[in-house]
Amino acid sequence: MVKNVNFTDKIPVSHHLIEVRDRMVLVGIVVGLFFGLCFYFIEFFILWLQDPLPTKYRDELIFISPTEVFFTHMKVAFMGSLFISMPFILYHIWFFIAPGLKVKEKKITSMFVIAGTFFFLFGGVFCYFLVLPLGLKFLLGYGAKYWTMQVTIQLYFNFVVKLILAFAFAFQTPLLMVLLTKFGVANTVKMKLYRKWAFLGCFLLASVLTPPDVITQVLLGFPLYGLYEFGVVISTWFEDPKQRELAIKQMEAEKAARKAAKQGKTAPKSNRKVTVKKVVREE
Repeated sequence: MVKNVNFTDKIPVSHHLIEVRDRMVLVGIVVGLFFGLCFYFIEFFILWLQDPLPTKYRDELIFISPTEVFFTHMKVAFMGSLFISMPFILYHIWFFIAPGLKVKEKKITSMFVIAGTFFFLFGGVFCYFLVLPLGLKFLLGYGAKYWTMQVTIQLYFNFVVKLILAFAFAFQTPLLMVLLTKFGVANTVKMKLYRKWAFLGCFLLASVLTPPDVITQVLLGFPLYGLYEFGVVISTWFEDPKQRELAIKQMEAEKAARKAAKQGKTAPKSNRKVTVKKVVREE
């Protein structure tokens, strides 16, 4: 049983550590239970993950190591348990930080937990039903012109699971933007100003989260930038108007200062010659 801590009183750090430990134990137990359940129904998950493959390739997956099938099943079951347990994990994260927040902050953070769960699931579903079929069809169809595909089950399931989790976490971008805006860390004025850098950053992040091929990076990069633009729109609803006006005034002042400095550097030099007369004192 986790003992909730009341943050209105001074509490030693050891009590927080005990609460963290208790919540981690509960999360570990739930993840372990779902892991056992996923491993028991592993055939369902394997068939589900194989479904995006074109029909003619589904029976051609191979394995080259005696332990490859077992550890692949373990990895798929673990990733499935994490995916299913995510609402429970976010719930405990929320109840750990909630006592230290104000009433308004609690409402915002509770909305973040609910919306975060939705976007996490939506990102995985988006990847599974749209990105994976298109990406696999193109990649396998392109390679089949030259060679016969022989992919091990470990490589295939690693590719699929990592891509689904990458999309699930990447779809948290609008929520992070809203939180940063609401708490005054960022503002929509600079978000709009740095769009081109955000576009570049989305594709750099996509190259890190996805396997090293251009197709999957593009399939994540464009939706990620779309989520950035969506986050800008949503953030304007939660942003403090005074903070937006202050950011606009600050940017205008910086622009005026840069313009004045530039004019000062390019000011025309005077052609007047200064004549210095030497005065000799007579004694």
